[in-house]
Amino acid sequence: MVLRQKTQRQRRSAFTLMEMLVVVAIIVALAGIGGYFLLGQLSSSQRDAARAQTKVLTSACETYKIKNGDWPDSLQQLLQPDQFGNPQILKNEEALRTPWNSVYQYDKAGTNNRGLQPDIWAVDTSNQGQKVGNWPPPQPGQH
Repeated sequence: MVLRQKTQRQRRSAFTLMEMLVVVAIIVALAGIGGYFLLGQLSSSQRDAARAQTKVLTSACETYKIKNGDWPDSLQQLLQPDQFGNPQILKNEEALRTPWNSVYQYDKAGTNNRGLQPDIWAVDTSNQGQKVGNWPPPQPGQH
């Protein structure tokens, strides 16, 4: 009987457990790093969506002022028909919900907008309670 010696290639036909663990560890590390950056983009997109929605709500308040002569006392008034029976300005209450599932805040006096329009803002719960509002950002050198 002739015994053939197995070549190096024939003896090693699969990955070792250590090689598999190294590959899995690399994949987990890459997924963790990617997840960290992805969550940062999610937070940024939520702030952008909130800023855009405050502009929409400001426009709705301006429409209300044109129809009724004064700013609304609350954002809830944008959901009510006016005194002439015209339909409401906003169609549903979802327009008053922030990306963080809270309600937009409203100040008729508009101190951040120098009294020219009401202040409308959301509180970014993912960023230490930072306010995202319809007022212009402060210029460099201002507080």
